[in-house]
Amino acid sequence: MSHHQAPPPAFFADTEIPDGGDHLRLHLNENPYGPPPGTVEAVRDEADRHLNRYPDADCRLLREALAAHFRVPADMVAVGNGTDELVLVASLTFLREPGTTVLTTATTFPGYVVSAAAVGRVPVTVPLDGADLPVGALAERIAAGADLAFVCNPLNPTGALLDRAAVFRLLDAADQGGGVVVFDEAYIDFAGPEHEFALEAVRAGRRALVTRTFSKAWGLASVRMGVAVGPADLIARLSATAGALPFNVNRQAQRAVLRALEHPDHLDRVRAANARARELLRKSLDALGLVHAPSASNFVMVDVPPPGDSARFAARLAAEHRIFVRALDVLGMPGRLRISVGTEAEVERLAGALAAVLGDGGREVRP
Repeated sequence: MSHHQAPPPAFFADTEIPDGGDHLRLHLNENPYGPPPGTVEAVRDEADRHLNRYPDADCRLLREALAAHFRVPADMVAVGNGTDELVLVASLTFLREPGTTVLTTATTFPGYVVSAAAVGRVPVTVPLDGADLPVGALAERIAAGADLAFVCNPLNPTGALLDRAAVFRLLDAADQGGGVVVFDEAYIDFAGPEHEFALEAVRAGRRALVTRTFSKAWGLASVRMGVAVGPADLIARLSATAGALPFNVNRQAQRAVLRALEHPDHLDRVRAANARARELLRKSLDALGLVHAPSASNFVMVDVPPPGDSARFAARLAAEHRIFVRALDVLGMPGRLRISVGTEAEVERLAGALAAVLGDGGREVRP
């Protein structure tokens, strides 16, 4: 076990779209297929008619629509300015008392550590089990009384996925220890509804929070919309804290998500397209001899060959091929890259660039 301070700000840098149209953004796990039909028009219409008006602070219509989508009562739903805000709100809510403790895994999304630091807490971080979540070690610490635990599932940056037994083991540990487990499921839409064990448990009355985002599979990263689903009393506590920011979800975001929810089949199309492109990426990496971790998400973690300088490898892809990928040095995983799954055409472009950087010249890579 170790204690981690906030990560360098570089993890959140390089998000602006560069001038020129041929950059390939494979470092932010964005959806290359865009949002559901009608959402762009809905955002434009809302801005045209109401840009000078405050949004509904309670997000009533939005929460009701989300409750119907997740098949829970509306008082089990909270919304925020992206999942990032909900992670911060959870820390502000459940870590405000002196001596409270927070737990997460090492080398994962740094927002958990940053949010805990905002309330003066230094999380205990549990090392990964290879590329997998360390379920046993997490459960032990949660059962021992951690007040708050963040569990990223599928795990960013490896793509590992929890099965039903693992999810319920963590839930049982939280019952024993009395704390709150937050299952951050930003990428679960890429895995599919058959893996929604945490949400299923919350519907059945288990005491946990499940967060979802509209930034990934839904293709709405720009408008910033996150959702928390959980027992009504925990949601009420989150909402009370979030009351300090009464207009946190803007009009355009509310309107976009309402329109997006009219097209639930969009997730099926995006999931299928991502799976095809991810398989093509996997075969391309195999053909190049690059070791990679299995992934249930829209990214793949890749080992850089010796000498394993992932930062230099990523810099060469950017400078020589205008392709951005995430070097994982900033998360304490030197020698590894996280590569977002683009379209099949983008995967083919990436494969050619990887071959060139590896010294294979311009040789075409055929999976």
